[in-house]
Amino acid sequence: MSERIIGIIPAAGKGTRLAPFPCPKELFPVGYQDYEIKGRIERRPKVVSQYLFEELVLAGAQQIFIILGESKHDIARYYGDGRRFGADVAYLYQEDLRGMPFALDLAHPWLMGATVVFGMPDTIIEPRDAFVQLLDRHRAAGADLTLGLFPTETPWKFGMVKLDEQDRVVYNIDKPKETDLRYMWGFCCWNQTFSDLMHHFLRNTAYAGREIVLSQVFDEAIRQGLRVQGARFDSGRYLDIGTAEELDVALKKFHL
Repeated sequence: MSERIIGIIPAAGKGTRLAPFPCPKELFPVGYQDYEIKGRIERRPKVVSQYLFEELVLAGAQQIFIILGESKHDIARYYGDGRRFGADVAYLYQEDLRGMPFALDLAHPWLMGATVVFGMPDTIIEPRDAFVQLLDRHRAAGADLTLGLFPTETPWKFGMVKLDEQDRVVYNIDKPKETDLRYMWGFCCWNQTFSDLMHHFLRNTAYAGREIVLSQVFDEAIRQGLRVQGARFDSGRYLDIGTAEELDVALKKFHL
């Protein structure tokens, strides 16, 4: 049986770091794409989440779940059923914004036996085939969960990862004020075992108003003996448009 690959794109958040904003930040144009209009190929703006979408398709995802929240329906209008972009798209609605793990877990009933590829729709990851490389390393390691890692000089902005000599993940720290860790995780893939672990972890963890972050779920996977692997992209690039300063960097790279 061939591997079934499903992509998940979480887009339910309110985007407060860029507010006020005239549209969902996932639809902000960054760069251009070739677009056929009446038989002619013309350049048209490319929205930032489309970079992620195209990389998921390149990695073999034939079905992609997009998680929506309040005031994010323009995203469904843009992607439609997904045929124009090369994959079937289904939409899930996160009514109660309790954090990223809960958003991802909405797809759990449809993930049976699937390998999941996941990234953030307000980021641009390089190289373009990063998800292809991630899946190759995931399979080669026989991992349950594999994190795509980038070196960073601003660890307080990211989830930081400690690796051992075989690039297995030892532990995670979310946005530490001080650390000597060098690698942040930016995207990941996982199998059914981790999908089930996250589902049960969230059901059995009391929610007391404090957001549960993915790093906690990653560490729970390590505690329960799952193989959690790191895949380093030392020459890669992770662009986050979540703040005005970071958006400016992306605009200069793709528009000039």
